[in-house]
Amino acid sequence: MSQPAYLHLVLGGSSGGCLRAAVATYGLTGHVHVFDDDLSHGPLNNKQARAAYFRALYPNYGQLPEDPVPSSADFDSLSVHLAQDPTPEICIWAGENASERTFLEMACHQLGHFKGTVTRVGASGLKAPPYIAVQTPAFLTSLFDQREEIDPVARSAFSESFLHLRDDGATLRKWEAGKIFDVPADYYDSLLLTCCSKDWVSAARAVGTAMGRGDEHNLLGDVFLSGRLQHLIAEGLVEASGPQASLRAYDVRLR
Repeated sequence: MSQPAYLHLVLGGSSGGCLRAAVATYGLTGHVHVFDDDLSHGPLNNKQARAAYFRALYPNYGQLPEDPVPSSADFDSLSVHLAQDPTPEICIWAGENASERTFLEMACHQLGHFKGTVTRVGASGLKAPPYIAVQTPAFLTSLFDQREEIDPVARSAFSESFLHLRDDGATLRKWEAGKIFDVPADYYDSLLLTCCSKDWVSAARAVGTAMGRGDEHNLLGDVFLSGRLQHLIAEGLVEASGPQASLRAYDVRLR
């Protein structure tokens, strides 16, 4: 008897690597489709606006990826895959955190016309912090049997929530009390400032310290924080020394 044709949707290259290891080594079955993005920040209303947002972040962070915002294109390729190879069950891997919960809502919206079963791993059971990428492949395999079905009513609710996030044009999102909320772009600036001092410190260290101080449902990425650090420099709150072509190339201190 052939095994069920599962299609696993997961956000982020590290998460995808963990799931692919689970398939290769621990008996998880199915195909893994990876969306290599961070949906906790950046506009969602169209790919051009999102690409422009990320291109503005990378000149002071490091080398710009070939496609800094692959999510939209990846969903297009997913539609082609489903048309060519119908799948009886799609499993969305998403923990209760800002980036993956946004991904869950986006996926439910994009799968609005999918007639098969949609399930989720990550609503509960993840070890802290509740992100797919920090779980072991063996543990993820064990969680698959505990997946929960997302019925049409829930899928519709997630889709509506995504449309709200998409259409309001905000660039930063926060998980709180079981939902995703828009927050101002400068929401974490005060945290970043506490990671700088009157003494010179490498920009990478300031950003890394801020990353470590994020709460477990809203871990902060270095690309996002690099952009906010540049904003603080432009506002005159932080002083920079040295060329700023990459995050590791310059130092910062409070003015």
